[in-house]
Amino acid sequence: MIAQSLLSRTLVSLRARELWLRVLAILFIFTLFVGGVQLRRFIGQNTRHVRYQHDIVNAFYWGQETLKEARRLSPARGSDSWAAFFRGYLALYDRVKDDADENDYGLDYPPLRLLTMAIWSKQVRDGFPWVDNEHPKLVNPLL
Repeated sequence: MIAQSLLSRTLVSLRARELWLRVLAILFIFTLFVGGVQLRRFIGQNTRHVRYQHDIVNAFYWGQETLKEARRLSPARGSDSWAAFFRGYLALYDRVKDDADENDYGLDYPPLRLLTMAIWSKQVRDGFPWVDNEHPKLVNPLL
């Protein structure tokens, strides 16, 4: 009888128990969130070559095509200027359309994405002309 009465009594009030359960739930959710962010960063850094390789190569290719178009349209006026760059950017869609076979354009970028990739390619080529498109520090701005 005495043991039963001792076991039926709660040592901690119901309100304190609810408070501790909420605190533990919040800590658990916070730990999951921080752990998930860290796991995402770890996976992103260690599998970048698998997930982004095709996209980076394609982006660099179309950025370089924009720069080639700029050099083709402005050979004498300094093809590295921003004016020549935008001339090549605007003319690239027309060239791709003219060169396409049966509506197979190959250029799968909308205008703003192409502009982003072309500016990125221009910055890479201006600052690091010897580096290829797979250099990880140069890819980080896109990610």
